[in-house]
Amino acid sequence: MAKIEFAWELGAGTGHVTTLLPIARAMKARGHEVRFFLRELSSGADLHGAAEIPREGAPIWSGPPTIQNPLNLGEILLNFGYHDPPQNKALVDAWRERLQGSSAVVANVAPAAHLAALTLGIPSFEISQGFHVPPPAMPSAPLRHWEPAPRARLEAADRRVLRVINTVLAGYGVRPLATLGELFAGRTMLLTYPELDIYPERGPSDYYGITDSGEGKALPSWPAGEGPRLFAYLYSYFNGLDPLLAAIAALKAPALVFCRGIDPKLPEKYRGGSIHFSSEAMSVSQLLPQADIVVCHASHQMTAQALLAGKPVLLLPTQLEQFLIMRRLVRYGAGLGIAPEAPNADYASALRALAGKAQYAGKAREFAERYARHERGAALNTMIGRIEAAL
Repeated sequence: MAKIEFAWELGAGTGHVTTLLPIARAMKARGHEVRFFLRELSSGADLHGAAEIPREGAPIWSGPPTIQNPLNLGEILLNFGYHDPPQNKALVDAWRERLQGSSAVVANVAPAAHLAALTLGIPSFEISQGFHVPPPAMPSAPLRHWEPAPRARLEAADRRVLRVINTVLAGYGVRPLATLGELFAGRTMLLTYPELDIYPERGPSDYYGITDSGEGKALPSWPAGEGPRLFAYLYSYFNGLDPLLAAIAALKAPALVFCRGIDPKLPEKYRGGSIHFSSEAMSVSQLLPQADIVVCHASHQMTAQALLAGKPVLLLPTQLEQFLIMRRLVRYGAGLGIAPEAPNADYASALRALAGKAQYAGKAREFAERYARHERGAALNTMIGRIEAAL
């Protein structure tokens, strides 16, 4: 029996846990000892199977960001303890302490855990949708490719981070990295599809698609209403939540809405209409096939699940990674998106367009048909086999 640690260092939300949870559950079922180290200790605790896996807080660096709107991975890392060798060594050493005696690390956005694994001589794997895994070029690719991204600035950020990382690695006798992408080379399993990969320049890669994530259990009945059924997973902190709900209510279409931590005044405001607010996480896999339109914030998992079910999507990103997924989906043609800073966002027009224009649903069905033969269980077994082969 091996001792396998599942690590999450950077980012926010439940998506990191939903990415790691299926693999952690499967490894536990195969007799391995598994444990979560999570940036947000309670994240995803209500997901099916999550309670069976011990969880501890992940070592993280906290401090004020020095670069607003970072342009590439190098600039992101400069905001999280990769700007100074002593700070980074303290972070890596904290991970080394957690990983002593472990057989392997499976990470989702945990570069310091990979560095610690390198110094300890244990295998590590990155299970990722790709945002924090740039191709191994110098400099790492720009994220905001619609904005000017001077090569000199990108390269300066990467070289500064590499100097810090390589100083720490040298202290443990580990060979230096030539690029940031090299940290992930040979250890990454991409849980995405070429159409949603935010680095189209990545080239041919091993895409595993999404796995069956931990999901809710609620199966509410669709409320009465007119027109297409609408399925929505929303964030309580989304600035446009009330006007979005008003637009959904105005459609009078049957809608199922889940929103963790929603202000109780909002469900009360729309009580008696065509929206049913679920108080617990819903079973996405069972309810999506019954829906006609999906509304979400462009998390990778939810977006991919909607497309695999052949449903057009309205994406309302709240951060950069989601915005990039939105751009890829809109370019593909299977839905619409509204940027977070858009003034007077017209949710009603977007919903009417998705309901009335068949091309969006057609592109979503095209995606679903393309990957209809993709067996998620087989992909999961392949990943498990790859991890176990390294033990």
